Amino acid sequence: MTQLTEPADTAAWQLVERQARAWEAGDIAAALADFAPDGVLISPGGRWQGHAALAQAMTDFRKGVRGVKVTVTRAFLAGEVGAAEWTWQETRLDGSVHTVEDGIIFVLRNNQIVYWREYFDTADF
Repeated sequence: MTQLTEPADTAAWQLVERQARAWEAGDIAAALADFAPDGVLISPGGRWQGHAALAQAMTDFRKGVRGVKVTVTRAFLAGEVGAAEWTWQETRLDGSVHTVEDGIIFVLRNNQIVYWREYFDTADF
């Protein structure tokens, strides 16, 4: 997939980029800054709601990886509902590298994420 260089929806692109960079850096505060206090993240690996649960999920995830690289390929926002695609690559503690194409649907309220759901093939992990 080719990365878009001039996104049509700058606000959505910036939001998704902030999330990508936060996950790459393991920057919990940056990731949570975009989430409403009651925001929920859902992925094939689980469901986490609220800042404390999201922070714990991120902390637990980082314990199992040496590095993460995220390349945003698409993002758009229609009102308060957005969608994005990114390529997620993680290097685990054993040195193995796993890459997955990830689709995301998100909902904003007052410019904060209240819903973030990721769709990817778990066979890629």
